[in-house]
Amino acid sequence: MANKKLGIGLDILLNATQGQANETSEKILTQGKILFEQAWQQDEKGNSFEAYHLYRQVINLWENTNDIEIAELVSRSCNNIAVILEAYAQTNAAISFLQRALDIYPQNSIARDNMMLINNDD
Repeated sequence: MANKKLGIGLDILLNATQGQANETSEKILTQGKILFEQAWQQDEKGNSFEAYHLYRQVINLWENTNDIEIAELVSRSCNNIAVILEAYAQTNAAISFLQRALDIYPQNSIARDNMMLINNDD
């Protein structure tokens, strides 16, 4: 009988923890989308350094989760940082960010295309 109560309590605990994890991922995703949009706006205005800083904040969110939607957002941020770095002739750093983009989210076709473009320019 004691084992059965322990099992029920454990089940409740595990379900509660799962719900908290989903809520945390949603908060991180929302925060990431806001930061990405702010970065994109700064990038469009030509404020590359501010955009770079904001994209880095999106990338830092990756350390707290492994959610697929966040992975895609982080990968896009890595790609956009690579574009900024390439514009400032920082090719090796750009390649590094593109590789990171593809490691995090291999389906990122834009990062893959950008990697091919940079490698063909060498």
